[in-house]
Amino acid sequence: MGSNNAMEIDAWLREGGVVVASSDRAARALTSSFHRARRAEGRTAWPAPHILDWRSFVRDAWQQRTENYRLLLNTAQENSQWANIIRASKHTAGWLEGPRQRLADLAMEAHDLLCSYAPLYLQAGARRAWQQDAATLSQWIVNFDDLCETGAWVSASRLPLELLTLLEADRGRRSPLLLAGFDRLLPIQRRVFDAWGDWREMPPGAVAPLVNSFVAAEWREELSACARWAHQQITANPQARLLVITQDASRRRGEIERAFLNHAGLSQTPAFEFSLGIPLSQVRAARAYAMLLRWLDAPLDENEMDWLFSTGLAAPQPGESASLQACMRALRRKGLERTRWTLEAFVRQPLARGLLSSAWIERMTGAQQRLKTANRRPQSFLDWAGMVPQLLEEMGGGNPPQLSSAEYQALQRWQQAVDLCGSLGFDGKLSVWREFLQALSRIQDQTVFAVESEDAPILIAGPAESAGLTADAIWFLGTDEDTWPANGSAHPLLPIDVQRDANMPHATAQLDWVLAESITRRLVSSAQEINFSYARQAEGVEKRASRLATQIAGAPQALPVELVPFIAHEPLTTVFEDAARIAMTLSVPKVESKVQLSLFDSNSTQGEAAPVFEIRGGANVLTAQSQCAFKAFATARLDAAGWNAAEAGLTAAQRGQLLHAVLHSVWGAPPHGLRTLDELRNKTDLRSFVDDHVHRVLMEKMPACAREQMPQRYLELEEQRLTRVITEWLSYEQTRQPFTVNATEVDATTNIAGLTLKLRLDRVDRLNDGSLLIVDYKTGNVSPKSWELPRPNDVQLPLYAEFGVDSTKEVGGLVFAKIRPGDVCFTGKVRNATATLDNSLKGNAGLMKSPLTAQQLSEWREAIEQLARDFVAGRADVNPRDFPDTCEHCGLFSLCRVREREEELETEEETDGVEAGDE
Repeated sequence: MGSNNAMEIDAWLREGGVVVASSDRAARALTSSFHRARRAEGRTAWPAPHILDWRSFVRDAWQQRTENYRLLLNTAQENSQWANIIRASKHTAGWLEGPRQRLADLAMEAHDLLCSYAPLYLQAGARRAWQQDAATLSQWIVNFDDLCETGAWVSASRLPLELLTLLEADRGRRSPLLLAGFDRLLPIQRRVFDAWGDWREMPPGAVAPLVNSFVAAEWREELSACARWAHQQITANPQARLLVITQDASRRRGEIERAFLNHAGLSQTPAFEFSLGIPLSQVRAARAYAMLLRWLDAPLDENEMDWLFSTGLAAPQPGESASLQACMRALRRKGLERTRWTLEAFVRQPLARGLLSSAWIERMTGAQQRLKTANRRPQSFLDWAGMVPQLLEEMGGGNPPQLSSAEYQALQRWQQAVDLCGSLGFDGKLSVWREFLQALSRIQDQTVFAVESEDAPILIAGPAESAGLTADAIWFLGTDEDTWPANGSAHPLLPIDVQRDANMPHATAQLDWVLAESITRRLVSSAQEINFSYARQAEGVEKRASRLATQIAGAPQALPVELVPFIAHEPLTTVFEDAARIAMTLSVPKVESKVQLSLFDSNSTQGEAAPVFEIRGGANVLTAQSQCAFKAFATARLDAAGWNAAEAGLTAAQRGQLLHAVLHSVWGAPPHGLRTLDELRNKTDLRSFVDDHVHRVLMEKMPACAREQMPQRYLELEEQRLTRVITEWLSYEQTRQPFTVNATEVDATTNIAGLTLKLRLDRVDRLNDGSLLIVDYKTGNVSPKSWELPRPNDVQLPLYAEFGVDSTKEVGGLVFAKIRPGDVCFTGKVRNATATLDNSLKGNAGLMKSPLTAQQLSEWREAIEQLARDFVAGRADVNPRDFPDTCEHCGLFSLCRVREREEELETEEETDGVEAGDE
């Protein structure tokens, strides 16, 4: 509709006429346009226009004329009856909840198509020839008709047919109708309007004087050009109304929103809005409340817990929300994470009891107990719906403070969804809580939430949703031949010949073409300017312009220069070298950890005890300082951490801890353990010996979450695996030169340049020459190359060698004990490997080619002391040792923003490589 048609509709409404719009969106747009015109005239009050969408028109007309008071089923109620019919039919696709609901949707849609296009087939006799799936559908329709007859119900799809009968029986004079926004009239619509009496359809307006067709290189360029065009239009005329058409509005909503937000200068707030909303299940408040209700009776996934606690809706007080997040961090730090958490398991954790508010625990457990009491017997859906606000209120999530308009609307829509779910009790069916929540979840997924229109100057809509809308200018995105006309498929439950004969949607390609052509010509007559555009390449495939667009606008042209995005963009950030350092001060809080930092106050008198500050990290602090100074600063001083997702079974870290514990038990000295090589060789049944230690350790050390969540067979297999790999390792150690295990799990404290570290050494052996061998157990792939200077990737063992053992004792070697199935060995550096470790070593072995020297130990000491000084001084520059490998598993990108320097760092790496090659 062009401006002339808009004026005609306005005149029709001012005279009290009735307008029937094709959709609810079109009706709201026409209403908004009418009110806007009255305000422009300077009026402060005027009669409300009589504008109805098609469904509302039929419902109101039927209710005014029917004398048979039957229940009009809403969408949820009708869907539930189709699902019950499918379940009772014992169809294989209806055995599971998900497929049954999808099949119910299809059956309901097929019934609606028959009502709109081919009501003849609503008679059972007309469907006798239907076969296979269509025959099954036919029987379901018979069952549905019987249910409606027995229960005195009526389907919304049947209303036009019933209204038609009522209108044909009543030949009284009725108000004339003006139809707006109908791209095509369905057969049932035409029959109803004919029976109504006087009606007419708005004729197509004049074709826009300016019609363009553009081609962009790719989608982002096309979208950016559209956003730039909209900005220019609004800047030139702030009162302009623009319409952007795209078929990908739901899938690419985020991209579209960012593109339009990137173009500042739009004076109106908001500058744009979408005609379609998003599923209610994706709205923050609705999703959070659904999770809270589910948590009372079922576990939540770990990622759901993180999201829920981050919203602040799991607790009414900010302090409680912070404590919930702190509790999750503490559980992860202690290795107590789980893939799924029940409410009982969460609140009974000792850590949780210490961190969480007792009031929050009481509210949650009180609500849970209330639900358990109610759930002892089935309730009606109406009763469950009435309990929802009570449970939320008791949990503290029912009345969030300081709601914005959008949040208030979301909560109203949430309550409507709960009430709609409660209406499923219309047939007297009783259910348990989980069935109610399943139904509520389905309704949330099917309910679309959109914030009330604020009459933004730019409206983004789909082709069908744009029916009845007018604008000063229109831009139609994505008009390539594969996308427009839109592709569709015939209905899977209806016979294809029935669909073709009745001209149902997607029955033939010609029908899709005719509908798309009608929409295109309607758009061309709905504004003074219209632009079609498409991207030449999409997902690596070459595209061509839609023939519908080229028929009207001609061959596509390149985007105008003023709409092409600039090749060189302004940098989003300014990079500068931050040389500032924040040294450790007295304000650092004291927390439990493996690291202590001792600093001397410059104002203290000589001899006063220096304050000691403890921070997390252990030897890892200096390793992080070497890998990237910022990483050490963030993890040890800011307490930042990146968390890995919980795993259903044992994690690699937990397996490593169990292996350490078993080896600690094995070398724990007689009577149960060993100390020397001779004792090890005297074990005739080594596997049984290991099995005893493994069994005892797993009974004591196995994480509680693994015992609760994993089947017994999994635990048995883990015990067998651990026995096998440790037996293999001890068999390898039996081939060593004589040695004695001095100690395992050795605690040591050392001070390095003012930094006091608490260390724990896995094992220290005394070799046959009296020197010490420092052993570190590893289940992964490790190499002594990680110790190479000037920036070692791991300083743990060099740190132990220089600062973790008695300085009067000579260190004869430091090695990784690689304990992997089928790959057990020592790797590292030893002064005289054949004499003290393994006399079978060949000359090309790594332990032989690179022996440990006093110079290496001295150089490591100097490097470690410098790292400690840098850490204490507050050096925190972002300087990854090996970009991007060092950053791959760091998880601190949002803090250091290293990815914004990616180009610069890659250039530095290339330069370093060239220089190294030149040398």
